[in-house]
Amino acid sequence: MADFNVAQCLMNDGGFSTDEMQDILAEAEEDESVLVKYLSDEVEIDSRPVRTAVVRAAGNNCQDRLEIYAEYMELLLDSLQSMAGTQGVISPVSVSEMAWEPNHGASQALEGTRGFVAGIVATDDVFLELAKRYSQEELPEIDELAMDSVEEFLNVVNGLFTIQLAKEKITAELGLPASGENIQPDGKEQLRLKVITAFGSFEAVLSAEEFIEQE
Repeated sequence: MADFNVAQCLMNDGGFSTDEMQDILAEAEEDESVLVKYLSDEVEIDSRPVRTAVVRAAGNNCQDRLEIYAEYMELLLDSLQSMAGTQGVISPVSVSEMAWEPNHGASQALEGTRGFVAGIVATDDVFLELAKRYSQEELPEIDELAMDSVEEFLNVVNGLFTIQLAKEKITAELGLPASGENIQPDGKEQLRLKVITAFGSFEAVLSAEEFIEQE
């Protein structure tokens, strides 16, 4: 089982708060083996813990899109580790209140018969750290390069997902990325998921339509 899956099993078990899980993930960045020490006989070893978290967070919402949303989040968390050097876990409770402000976000549409929009919304400090980790550049502030870095991260993840969908005989094409600040996501068949990392939390937003307004 991949290390991030162990962390998601721990989160799904409900024994850790957001802050505690963030501390555990920070420990894991120094030594990945520490995750195992938090396992107990009571923790369920789930073969698809990310899917379990998405299903729990969705409740009775987004049922027609639940499987594709779950598949996407499995890839997103895998990509966080491989491309941005951070493990992430999903809180199995959906986000319903207003998004953090000030914030920045990026999104991109996957267009097709089962298309949707995928995006990230985060406080400025978390958004900037994600941009730094993906670009491997010293970025002092959220500027055009930082925005481009997060957009490119999404573009790569989404490109990989279109390949994954193609193996399932599902065609999807990527739209142009969108970005903005102080975003309050509001889209049809929308699912907002809190993703916890070692450097803070962000929202992964999945929606049937674009939720970032462009001027």
